[in-house]
Amino acid sequence: MFAIVSKSDGYPVSRSAGSGQPDLVVTWTSGDKARAFIAAKGIEADYAVVALTEDALTTMAKALGCDADAIAFDSYPEK
Repeated sequence: MFAIVSKSDGYPVSRSAGSGQPDLVVTWTSGDKARAFIAAKGIEADYAVVALTEDALTTMAKALGCDADAIAFDSYPEK
């Protein structure tokens, strides 16, 4: 799985606004599909595709200020 993560602040593109729900990390089934989404939006300078490894998940959780287990995963709706 892959997530788009902001380079400037480390936050996933989609996250909860503190509603008590888990933070949402948008995922794709391939890195190419995630990169195509970034390119289509013209946001390559601000966002990067990151493989969801244990280390990357730990880094995202730290940036979000939560435990890695508190992050929920959802696939971006692909056509």
